[in-house]
Amino acid sequence: MEKVLILGFGISGRAAASLLLALGKQVIAIDRRAGEIRTEVSSLLEKGLTLEGEDFVWPKDLAQVILSPGIPLTHPWVLQAKQRGIPVVGEVEFALRHLPNRCIGVTGSNGKTTTVLLTTHVLGQAGIRARALGNVGVGLSSYCLSVDPAEILVVELSSFQLELLETKCLDMALVVNILPNHLDRYPSMEEYAKAKMRIGGCVKEGGKFFVPKKVVEEYPFLLPKQWEVYEEAAWTLCRELGVTQEVFAAAEKTFQKPPHRIEWVANVEGVEYYNDSKSSNVEATLFALKKFSRPIVLIVGGTDKGSSYLPWVAACRGKVKRVIAYGAAAEKIEAEIGRELPFEKKEQLRDAVFLAHQIAEESDVVLLSPGCSSYDQFRSFEHRGDVFKQIVRSWT
Repeated sequence: MEKVLILGFGISGRAAASLLLALGKQVIAIDRRAGEIRTEVSSLLEKGLTLEGEDFVWPKDLAQVILSPGIPLTHPWVLQAKQRGIPVVGEVEFALRHLPNRCIGVTGSNGKTTTVLLTTHVLGQAGIRARALGNVGVGLSSYCLSVDPAEILVVELSSFQLELLETKCLDMALVVNILPNHLDRYPSMEEYAKAKMRIGGCVKEGGKFFVPKKVVEEYPFLLPKQWEVYEEAAWTLCRELGVTQEVFAAAEKTFQKPPHRIEWVANVEGVEYYNDSKSSNVEATLFALKKFSRPIVLIVGGTDKGSSYLPWVAACRGKVKRVIAYGAAAEKIEAEIGRELPFEKKEQLRDAVFLAHQIAEESDVVLLSPGCSSYDQFRSFEHRGDVFKQIVRSWT
């Protein structure tokens, strides 16, 4: 029986395990949280999965290593696999090798989930069967267990997932934008952009690769031979699949934006509370600030991703009454902008929210737009946003 090792056991790793077990493979998964997640993956354990922690002993006769996107290529586990001559494949690459569907790939620093979901929604409204997969929270490997070849797959791809994507498997690909992000993982913006632009090299012969004008201007040296500039992401993809402008406009009106993206939560004593927990980089916070004309109490923080917070200074002046930073990144944020703006620092998000509640006055906005990842205190940005909403709604 062929033996496969999965490194990292989040959504992608579990999806890969499900497919591998269905294919009759012997599957070993490694995760530093092995002891904590055994109950969550009990059904896979019952099917024969072996789950081990960081102190695992490398099994012999491995046919392949499947890498979850959260683990960088520089991780000792990955380097060990390469030293042993074991092929290392990303979960997305592994899944796409088993899928006959037409696939659209979408990547970007901000807005890719909304683009994927809007595209899928419009196609459905136009009578074209489509499915959103990938970094939207649905592992591609899971879909392989119940494939519908007639569906068009609209696949959200992160830079991490693209690092190991090599097969020319995409009928179309689109880059939403490339903005400073994940500089805790990449040594420079150029390296980050290079990871994003790998998507263009995965387009099939005769397929189309769409890039916004700003990316063309900033990274012309990373462009593949064939590419086209576009102006509106979801419309561009839908138009290529035969959707008329009238159908697109009608469908767009019925689209519901996913939660945690400048999401209204409640009005408490005349103060409007908004949850923008999906904001996990500096640019996303800048985007959120532009959406409001009323005075803002801004909550930021979490786990730093390597970018400078200085761009917030100009955006906050005259608009933000107080910046409240929390969590692991709070000290760096304070060092960079604390002297330039009214500033407070708290350890826990909960304390930051309570302080914002005390500061905010009628007609103000309290905006959670962290500009950092969530993993210092939360499982995910969704978990962070849900905690924020729970606190705020307890006051209504």
